[in-house]
Amino acid sequence: MDKNNQYGALNLQEKLLQLLKSFHAFCVKNDITYSLDWGSLLGAIRDKGFIPWDDDLDIMVDRDNYNKLLRCIQKDNELLFDNKNLKTYWIGRVRWAKDDGSDIYPATIDVLIVDKAPDSIIARKIRVFIILMIQGMLKVYPNFKKGNCLLRLSTIFTYYFGKLFSRDFKLKLYGWLAQLSNKANTRQVTSYYEEYNCMGKYYSKDLLNEVVLVPFEDTEAYVVKDYQECLTIQFGSNYMTPIKQGLNHTERYLKRMNDHA
Repeated sequence: MDKNNQYGALNLQEKLLQLLKSFHAFCVKNDITYSLDWGSLLGAIRDKGFIPWDDDLDIMVDRDNYNKLLRCIQKDNELLFDNKNLKTYWIGRVRWAKDDGSDIYPATIDVLIVDKAPDSIIARKIRVFIILMIQGMLKVYPNFKKGNCLLRLSTIFTYYFGKLFSRDFKLKLYGWLAQLSNKANTRQVTSYYEEYNCMGKYYSKDLLNEVVLVPFEDTEAYVVKDYQECLTIQFGSNYMTPIKQGLNHTERYLKRMNDHA
């Protein structure tokens, strides 16, 4: 945790910690299996809590537990689920039901759904390509000046082509593609509900079969038992070595918003 508030993230991390405690209790009560993911998983293993400069929480669930989460959270008075973020419509989030949207840095948990991936490398690449196109179609405020000429043309095409379809249709198509291999006996799983730079990571099909409790600040949270495999795929084999962070919380927030555009 950013205990000395060196990165300006302490206040938000304290809110996130309370949200995590409520979310964990909610999942235990409703028999929902989840694991911390990405920076939250790395922080749990390496720092026993938040990475000092981290300003969000990521969790992963398989499709069955995701559907159970949606059903159960509709009956909860404390937590709320939404996918109305204008930058990344395809990523659902859990937040406080009492959150009125006035906080510029709201405490939220990104929910990354894990689905089966096709065994064929070509089929994987085609599916990721199409899903990335749909992501472009879902964007509300795209950045037409970002990237090389080809990326800019792709951004322009997907944005205006996406205007021909409703948001609900695009999300249904997205979900159908993500679940296309779920009835097959495949060797690996992935999450198609990622940001652009995190797509295309593939894990053992048993990734979420077993989770374990680990310390996280002054509480505990679940992580996948084989977290070494997961972290190595996401961050490389030297994931236990911290990389110096030069931006403060506000600068990172603005950069992330610009990167998502």
